[in-house]
Amino acid sequence: MRVLFLTQYGMLGASSRTRAYQYFPLLEERGIQCQAITVLPDHRIQGSQILVNRNRWRKLFYYLWASWRTLRTGLQFWGRADRFDLLYVQKVILPAPLRWLLRRRGKPVLFDFDDAIFTTEVQHGNWLNRWKQRRNAAGLPAMLRLASGAIVENEYTGEYAGRYTPVTIITGPIDTDGHYPATRSRQRQEVVLGWIGSATTLPYLESLAGPLRRLGRRYPHMCLEVVGAESVALDGVSVRTRPWQLEDEVEALHNFDIGLMPIPDDPWTRGKGGYKLLQYMAVGLPVVTSPVGINCRIVEHGVNGFWARDEQEWEQGLARLIVDADLRRRMGQAGRRLMETRYSLRRSARILAQTMERTVQGVP
Repeated sequence: MRVLFLTQYGMLGASSRTRAYQYFPLLEERGIQCQAITVLPDHRIQGSQILVNRNRWRKLFYYLWASWRTLRTGLQFWGRADRFDLLYVQKVILPAPLRWLLRRRGKPVLFDFDDAIFTTEVQHGNWLNRWKQRRNAAGLPAMLRLASGAIVENEYTGEYAGRYTPVTIITGPIDTDGHYPATRSRQRQEVVLGWIGSATTLPYLESLAGPLRRLGRRYPHMCLEVVGAESVALDGVSVRTRPWQLEDEVEALHNFDIGLMPIPDDPWTRGKGGYKLLQYMAVGLPVVTSPVGINCRIVEHGVNGFWARDEQEWEQGLARLIVDADLRRRMGQAGRRLMETRYSLRRSARILAQTMERTVQGVP
């Protein structure tokens, strides 16, 4: 079988890396040949940082450039489609003329999306955000109607996609060979609370300012380490920051003792795939998280981590883990076992390959 992928980003884009590129070696082992066309390549991915800039005209320029790239790469995708058995579109919403052309090719299509792109991440309105929301509101159903099936992260996004096409749910996944537990020194007194993310999700972490300040006063040996954001506004808390780099991501996670994933409960976050949790647990960390969306399925409260609904629960859960190294170890081991059995890349690649084979054969 030959599969042509159209991806939104290159390897540096988390969604394309985890939902497409990391599968390629394992799919190849099963006789599935993979080729990819990328809309926004790695050497231009820094352009997405414009989205966190307040200058609306720079955002507009970025959107126009991205739209042109979508049209250009979409035409390349259509032009090469006849040489492949299956077309796999990862998160790219193609304009109506290209959808029409693809439909006339008669090739089966799988459409993958990881976030709740039928809503918007930015809740405050301006004309650019409203335009993006209107585009997705019309374009996503059209892409799903074009597709023979959809690959989604969780039941929340699956319920939406299932209105238009058959759905396969694959959460994550996580490469449990590349992400492995660290060997921790018993001599280390410092306890590191860790968070990995980006500038766009940093406000979620900053919502914990109150509990973290109080914990910092109670436990002077506590430190917060932030990966992926340069400036963190948490006065009164010992904070270390480091830039995110793909090649040393696992090394950065190994420096954590406890993984944090705070998020608000809104239509956008309910579609999240809990990837931070998967990363933390794959390297053997206990976690504390907001019980929103799929987080409630990944984290079994009191077994591999804690749910925290408010500041008091955040402070209580983190305090228990800070003072009890054995509890951290047990919860971390439980989380690692879960990653290996339910969310591993190898298991998910098998599910994806079976979905591809059924799609090509025309089997629901």
